Amino acid sequence: MNKRKVIVIHLAVFLLLILLLFFASEPLLSKFATGIHNVGMWTDLIIIGTIGILILTTISCLIFLKQKKIVGLIIIFVNFFWTWFSLDLLYRYHFTEFHPTFYIPNWILIVNSIFAIVGIVIGLKLINKKVSIKTTLLINLTLILIGLIIQQI
Repeated sequence: MNKRKVIVIHLAVFLLLILLLFFASEPLLSKFATGIHNVGMWTDLIIIGTIGILILTTISCLIFLKQKKIVGLIIIFVNFFWTWFSLDLLYRYHFTEFHPTFYIPNWILIVNSIFAIVGIVIGLKLINKKVSIKTTLLINLTLILIGLIIQQI
């Protein structure tokens, strides 16, 4: 399949998913946020859902086009943001007058930082063509899911 067909198919899937989100958002909010949903929640769902669908279809398109460097940079960016978030929160807990309602335990922030650093290294290996895209995405998704699961404990 040539590049033009891959891009057109991904664009069509993106538009189809956006339409599906638009028409399904109100029934979803009615079912899962009964009595508390409003226009603000609906617009937030549409905006955040559209951004999520855009990111996922773009990554899928890049994977089909075998753009290892761009996918590697996206993985590095996501993991860098995850590292920064975890370490910044850890710093705020101990060195500032930051008192949130809910504290994430220190060990979870440290484990998330380690997972994110491993993700950065894997993204660099993808850019250097030492690991395949499939392996990189599988490992990175697994690390992110484990990080989210332990945060819920």
